[in-house]
Amino acid sequence: MSRGRRAAAAVTLALVALAAAAPASQAGVYARAGADEVVVGNDLVERRWSREALRTVALVDKRRGGRAWAQPHRDFTLKLAGGTQVSSDAFHVVSVATERLPRGALRVRMALAGGPAGLRAERTAEVFPGIAGVRTQTTLESSTPLTLSAATLDEVAAGPAAPTLHALRAGADFREPGYEGPPVAVGDPRPGTWRDTRSAAHGEALAGPGQWLSLDDGERSLVQVMERNDFPSSRAAYGDGVGRLVVDYARDVIVLGPLEENAHVENPGDGPGRERTVRPGEPFVLEAAFTGVGDHDGDEPWQVHKWLTRHRLAPRYPNAVVFNSYRTQDGSRSTGASDDMDFETLKQVAPIARELGVEVFVLDDGWQNASGDWDPSSPERPDPRWDGDPASKLRPRYPDPDFRAVREALGPMRLGLWMSPMQFNPKSRAYQEHPELACAPVGQGLAVQNALDPSSGSNESGLGTWGPAAIPFQEAKVRRAIERWDVRYFKFDFMVWLDCAGQGDLYDYHDAFLAMVDRLRHDFPHVTFQIDETNDFRLFPFESTLRGPSWFQNNTPAPERLLHNLWNPAPFVPSFSQGQHALGGDYFGEHPVATLMAIALPSHFTVWTDLRKLPPGVVGEAAPWIRFYKRHRTLLAQMVYPLLADPMEKGWTALQPWNPQRGEGALLAFRQQAGEATRTIALRNVPPRRRFDLFRAPSSRYVRTVTSSELTRGIAVTVPRVNGAEVLLIRPARRRAAARRPAERRRAARRRGDRRARRPRLTG
Repeated sequence: MSRGRRAAAAVTLALVALAAAAPASQAGVYARAGADEVVVGNDLVERRWSREALRTVALVDKRRGGRAWAQPHRDFTLKLAGGTQVSSDAFHVVSVATERLPRGALRVRMALAGGPAGLRAERTAEVFPGIAGVRTQTTLESSTPLTLSAATLDEVAAGPAAPTLHALRAGADFREPGYEGPPVAVGDPRPGTWRDTRSAAHGEALAGPGQWLSLDDGERSLVQVMERNDFPSSRAAYGDGVGRLVVDYARDVIVLGPLEENAHVENPGDGPGRERTVRPGEPFVLEAAFTGVGDHDGDEPWQVHKWLTRHRLAPRYPNAVVFNSYRTQDGSRSTGASDDMDFETLKQVAPIARELGVEVFVLDDGWQNASGDWDPSSPERPDPRWDGDPASKLRPRYPDPDFRAVREALGPMRLGLWMSPMQFNPKSRAYQEHPELACAPVGQGLAVQNALDPSSGSNESGLGTWGPAAIPFQEAKVRRAIERWDVRYFKFDFMVWLDCAGQGDLYDYHDAFLAMVDRLRHDFPHVTFQIDETNDFRLFPFESTLRGPSWFQNNTPAPERLLHNLWNPAPFVPSFSQGQHALGGDYFGEHPVATLMAIALPSHFTVWTDLRKLPPGVVGEAAPWIRFYKRHRTLLAQMVYPLLADPMEKGWTALQPWNPQRGEGALLAFRQQAGEATRTIALRNVPPRRRFDLFRAPSSRYVRTVTSSELTRGIAVTVPRVNGAEVLLIRPARRRAAARRPAERRRAARRRGDRRARRPRLTG
């Protein structure tokens, strides 16, 4: 290192110590910048970089005597058009700054120089209290246009390990188990269900599509997770002892949105394809990566889950009990995809929703006068297609243009709205006044097709597509709904990423939409933004999970499919982010209401059936379960381990919502069609040498006290009825019984009476 850079490093070190040492120590995190290296860490993990040529020189799991995971190796790589590669070790660190983050976290910014002429970079690292991992991200700035064909987000020389790669897939409406891909496919047809998992033997190479790479070495592991969706360009690899998260833009060709179930097109291998341009004067931010370590079975996903929920998804949305009006249909209003909810129908449904315990009442497609205008369908602002006929299905639905009557009728439930913010109806005033904001040529072509067939399917709402230039205009509509109508929940739908002439390519489109959602979340932390992930490549898995819940499953699939939707992506995708129907379909004859409600407990609890059509007594049976969920949602809405077999096999299966740090959660056991009424179920990642109280749902009555070893070996669960379920809450024991000789225990039992009968119910 030159004398000048050493002097600068000494000054920087003093600034870091002054700015961050005290608060970092108090929060359990720290950062150090010396003349030769930069260090971040906490009580669990430490990562170190060289300054002279930016490399990770060490990644250490401090637990159980320590485990060094990384040998000196570059941090990231840029692949330029033409094949030239620029590695992080072509840069040196010229300055280091720290930034305090909420909840005790610390961000370190390393300014880099020395790469290709005109290119500057910044490498950031974030460390969090109590989490065995570090989040990293790279930002580029260039004085001249710079074209990227690929980049690695993070690289770690982990040494010999057994690699496993998980691709977490989008597209619920067509991803049945055994799905073989669309009938027309170029490149990877993306077969299978939600999770495509590939593994290799210890030390062998592995590469492919995916967002989550695990490197196992005995009981310990290293994990790399990218904050990205399921584009073909999202890939990972392990080879020569190095794990890499890769974004290969050349893999992407076109994203067909709702048509992905019919055809999928991507570049099947190396060769020309899409590229991204770093424009002069505009920072280009690569996606972030989380690199963490696990030191026993189940620890790796727990560390990732803590990072996702405590920091990236903070403030966290409230996991409210949601009603969605989509299935409220009787033909009185809808001529396409919209539902039949209007003010009179709402007044019939709202009391039933209140009796159930619903907290947010979402009006699905049909509340608006026109997509694009986003005004409530009212006498003041009617549907532009309405001809004035009072008997028309297009007549106004609500009494006023500000939802005043609706909010009064719903109280104390809060109002939510479905929106397709990037789509418009060609009859809307917004499109008539601003046709230049549409995406050319595809979005305008869709508007023409929509005008020729205005009422079938989703055309009724409007499938004309805005370009990114329309986002400020549409964002203002969302802000108005929050500020004037007190809307607390949005379900965003109909998104597809397009190339728009004069407005940017599909990446620009995607990035602009994400930036809008992030602005809204920042300004309105009390509002939930749900992304519909049912039938195309939108933001799933981690771009949507990091921002709000997903609408995960249309229609009314069977209970085993609903369970599969939670079991299969767990523990990688938080189950509490997955919205799917509760009480839907006609399964009440074969499945007890208790089973249907137990399936909903670990999900984003959503009811979307027509409540007026529920069989008699169902509301009365379901309401105690919803009260139970609301009392204990902090235990149920957390990381979930999948246990036993895939629910699609229709035998015994189970889910384990769990916090291994606190030693609390639940066991949800489902007999399905299994012949045996009793099954022993072992729990995962149970902290040792503890005692736990078990409580039965939905009564919250005490069952018994068990030890860590009993939970780990397995507890016997009996479900007398086929398709029945058992739900047990697990909490740390409130008090430990003193050790006594048998005679003393009998005398104490006589004095106390039956301890179990007198034990209080769990109340929260």
